[in-house]
Amino acid sequence: MIIYTKKVRKRSPSKGKQVPQTIAKPGLTRNKLTLCVWWDRKGIIHYELLPPGKIFNSNLYCRQLMRLKHEVEDKRPELIDTESDVFHHMTT
Repeated sequence: MIIYTKKVRKRSPSKGKQVPQTIAKPGLTRNKLTLCVWWDRKGIIHYELLPPGKIFNSNLYCRQLMRLKHEVEDKRPELIDTESDVFHHMTT
């Protein structure tokens, strides 16, 4: 997971030898979405976009795995009962 936070927008112009002061970035928000993606060597199998503030916990992960199972059955039936890899990535 990669989180990038920039709390300072810019420095104010300085006059003469004064040290420029930092200005706080207005309207900092925490409106973040979480994207969960599962794929294999052929491409994306399943993805879900979680609403803001949704907590990713074991119950949600298990429900997603069940939905992934149905997607694999529909999109990649050749992966059932094999040792093929399916990758998962989650980003905010």
